[in-house]
Amino acid sequence: MTKVSLRNIGAHKLRLALTVLAVVLGTAFIAGSMMFTNMLERTFDSAVATQYKNADAVVEPGEDSSSVPADAADDITKLPTVERANLVGSTTIVAATTDETAIQTRQGRASAAVYYGPDDNVALAPEIIEGRAPEPGNTPAEAVLNANGAEFYGIEMGQELIIVDTGGRERYTVTGFYDDETVQETSLSFLLPEADYREFYVAPDTVPGLLLAGPEGTDPQTLTDEIASAHPELEVRTGEVAAEETSKSVREALSFVSYFLIAFGLVGLLVGTFLIANTFSMIVAQRTKEFALLRALGASRGQVTRSVLAEAVIVGLLGSVLGVAGGAGLVALIKQVMQRYNMDLPAGGIGFALDTAIVPIVAGVIVTVISAWAPARQAGRVQPVEAMRASESAAPQPLRKRTLAGAALIAAGIAAAVGALLWEDGATADRASLVGVAAVAVIAGIFLAGPAMSLPVVPPLGRLIGAPFGTVGRLASTNTQRNPRRTSATAFALMLGIALVTIIGMLGASMKHSVDTVAENEVGAEYVLAGPDMAAFPIPRDLMERLPEVDGVGAVAAYTEAAITVDGEYSATLGEFGSTTVLYGDPGDLITLEMAEGSSSLDGNTVIAPRAWAEERGWKVGDTVTIAAPGISPLTVEATVGGIFEESSMLPAVVVSADAATQILPPGAVNIIMLGVSGDGTVDSDQLRANLEAEVKQDIVVQVKSKDDISGEVLDLIDQMLFILYALLSLAVVIAVLGIVNTLTLSVIERRQEIGMLRAVGTHRRQVRIMIILESVQMAFFGAVLGVLLGLGLGWTFLTVLADQGLEQIVIPWGLVAQMLGGSVLVGILAALWPANRAAKTPPLDAIAD
Repeated sequence: MTKVSLRNIGAHKLRLALTVLAVVLGTAFIAGSMMFTNMLERTFDSAVATQYKNADAVVEPGEDSSSVPADAADDITKLPTVERANLVGSTTIVAATTDETAIQTRQGRASAAVYYGPDDNVALAPEIIEGRAPEPGNTPAEAVLNANGAEFYGIEMGQELIIVDTGGRERYTVTGFYDDETVQETSLSFLLPEADYREFYVAPDTVPGLLLAGPEGTDPQTLTDEIASAHPELEVRTGEVAAEETSKSVREALSFVSYFLIAFGLVGLLVGTFLIANTFSMIVAQRTKEFALLRALGASRGQVTRSVLAEAVIVGLLGSVLGVAGGAGLVALIKQVMQRYNMDLPAGGIGFALDTAIVPIVAGVIVTVISAWAPARQAGRVQPVEAMRASESAAPQPLRKRTLAGAALIAAGIAAAVGALLWEDGATADRASLVGVAAVAVIAGIFLAGPAMSLPVVPPLGRLIGAPFGTVGRLASTNTQRNPRRTSATAFALMLGIALVTIIGMLGASMKHSVDTVAENEVGAEYVLAGPDMAAFPIPRDLMERLPEVDGVGAVAAYTEAAITVDGEYSATLGEFGSTTVLYGDPGDLITLEMAEGSSSLDGNTVIAPRAWAEERGWKVGDTVTIAAPGISPLTVEATVGGIFEESSMLPAVVVSADAATQILPPGAVNIIMLGVSGDGTVDSDQLRANLEAEVKQDIVVQVKSKDDISGEVLDLIDQMLFILYALLSLAVVIAVLGIVNTLTLSVIERRQEIGMLRAVGTHRRQVRIMIILESVQMAFFGAVLGVLLGLGLGWTFLTVLADQGLEQIVIPWGLVAQMLGGSVLVGILAALWPANRAAKTPPLDAIAD
């Protein structure tokens, strides 16, 4: 029986290739996902290892501080057990040419850090490949720059640059270029002498942290314990521990990327599962005589079943191994594509490791065997007498049990979805989980009840589509009706892919509508001034005083966030960190607020809050609240609730006045993130923008944007996200299309006699091609309709549950729906071309003789 299985696989190479391809596509994505994450982890591990290489101890601020006192740092560096000490620190900056034109770093970043030469560096000194090392105390300051970044942005040796940070501006002269493969070419990484770095970017009497190395033979743990006992207020770790903990946090951050990609790989494998199961079912049906003959020769049921499973193991193993190779190719392709769009990934190979091969191979084999289990058991049940039958493939199979089970699952899924909608008091996460359960139940139900559902839909659809083609059209309709299981299974894979695309399309359309609505209805300012990447870089504080003097400027308000609490609560929290919105001026000049009580003005020690926030805490206008900065300052200040406003998407929680915040925070701790400006009516909008741009040109980091500019940036981000999701989901659609090709090809092989008879009685080759194409279009269109209906239903339910997250209005992307329905017809035609051509070439007499 083992020989029979192996020879059977070898004798049907086309059938083998089609089945293996389904496994390859699913496992390639899982393998590629794991390799991609592994590659990123290796890159970061390498960077971390380089950073802490040769470091015996790492000294960092304690829990209640953001820096190390300079006197403590001096004490530590003077210890006889410390030979070399390096300052640890990096400051985000914006670089500009001397004519004040900012260098836009796109997907990269610009930063300044400390340069140490080979004799002074605790870790590895950067290799200067051109020019010389920077020297301290010069004006302008000297710095070396990563060579790949200098080449990318056209920065030359000896060039003078303006460097802006949150505290002001400096000037650098580039004295050399260094090589560092961990720095992307789209980033600018300046290294300058320690004295200059401390003068420009470190607060007086502090240092950000220290890397320490002792004389040869120093025990890192002994040195760490010595420093920790003398300075218990600081965090002191060995270099090895610091590297391990940093790598661990990086891996945890990257795990999301891994889970996200693997989730789409599993979707592809799930769709592939139905394709594999469908393929094996057809193979078993075609080989009924073969199995019956084996049974007549003495093979037991178990032997026949095991022979089919053995074939599945071989197919799964072969497909998974090829899938791992495909995954490696996928990673290489991603790197090339990202490089083309100036998003270079650091050099780190393709991330291949033992686990990136074993996991996809095991998953692929298991999925293939599970998919083949039911067909294998069906093969074992073949009776010897069936070898004498003339035909068996079209024998009807009862659908009653699976239809009832499917209907029950669909009903349970709908009930779960309705329950999620009615459970208005439940947590959003719990309600969304219930929708997920509903989705699984409905999908499983459609898979089981699909054959029965296809009977009243596909034949009439087939007659409608085939009407212009006469008898050939009617034949195509009859063929899809004869085997509803096959029709449904083939359409199901496409349905699943299109349902996911529909859900993502609804999410994207609703998000876009929400952004447009907020920008149109809630942004009150005529222009918004912010740093690069919309508030990622703070802007100069003196703008609040300068802007009112600009011609045409009326009201000015500023937005920022600070780590302060109001009655012990932050506006927003992320893990153990929290922040509260702080506003300068009247927020009504920046954001359109509908006041329920009091005023939106934030003069003096004042807070304002949304109605829901205030009611939950029992606040009324005139009440007193306490503002504090835990972990930063021991001071507190009393503030008055000055106003309560209706719900706002832009201000969902309490807002504190800048006057109150600055009383408890250290000087310079509150950076302005965004400024809103409205005109006074004396100049038109275009002139106001020109005046604002002229005023902030010297600041380099400030960009002037209209409401349309802001919403356009957000919409571009949404489009990028959707593009990535559609690209990933396209894998499932590709597998589904291959499923149609597979089904039709096997169907043509199975119906060889029938097609030969049609040719013998006068059917032209062109007519045979049309018949096969029409069958494909029927199945593809049926799958698309089911997918759209399922996607719209699940998408609407899911977005309704997420209404309190800002997606209040659900938008159906009718254009996308029309494209998918029209595209399904095209998919049906393209998928049928090869099988149809193969059917048309069937020799009539040879086929009848078979």
